Amino acid sequence: MAAITVADRRSRRPAFAGLVSLLWLAACGSNIDTSMPADTRQASDTPGTASPAAATGSGAASGATGAAAATGSGGSSGAVGTAGAAATGGASATGTAGAPSGDAAFIEQAVKMINDARAVARNCGTAAYAATGATRWNADAAEAATTQATYLQQNNLFSHTGANGSSVGDRLTAAGYVWSTVGENIAAGYPDMASVVKGWLDSPGHCVNMMNPNFVDVGLALVPGTSSNSYRTYWALVLAKPR
Repeated sequence: MAAITVADRRSRRPAFAGLVSLLWLAACGSNIDTSMPADTRQASDTPGTASPAAATGSGAASGATGAAAATGSGGSSGAVGTAGAAATGGASATGTAGAPSGDAAFIEQAVKMINDARAVARNCGTAAYAATGATRWNADAAEAATTQATYLQQNNLFSHTGANGSSVGDRLTAAGYVWSTVGENIAAGYPDMASVVKGWLDSPGHCVNMMNPNFVDVGLALVPGTSSNSYRTYWALVLAKPR
């Protein structure tokens, strides 16, 4: 898994159209996370003003604690999230794997699981988080998530960096969302939504993004892998706050 958060204080103009709904996505990372099953991988990026970003623990993603300077259209510098475990093989996709983008049941399940998690006070590594407010599904965030998940699956990669060197901020702006803060979690190999959400909550860096009270909009994507991929599933979660 991987998680990333970016904050931008400059005004932005929407470029593309929203973040794609439900797909299996994955994001960058490079550190070994011994808490993850051998056939899964996760990474988190937490740059910018996203809550306490210094995650600790085995394989936990760490992020910058200072405000990241935004560059370009929707881009940002200072995204320093590190990834979860390198793994081989892949779990067979089950449950909602391959659910079409915009599937109502997938969206309902995603919003419920994320909000149920946020409704419970918890520790993200050494940082204590109080229960926080509910999020809402956002098509732009879902599009951004889908864009990255698809890119990673098609290129058999695991990184927060997307096509043409894009960041999550770039992808969210391209989807048409004018954001002030954005975060991204990615994962690969998890067979269903329940297991990937649990994996993120069990990893300090990802947990920080999930519990960040600043975020109000979310989009989750799942993209199935093929026989040529390292993983059978690719997940991406984008969380954001508008300007």
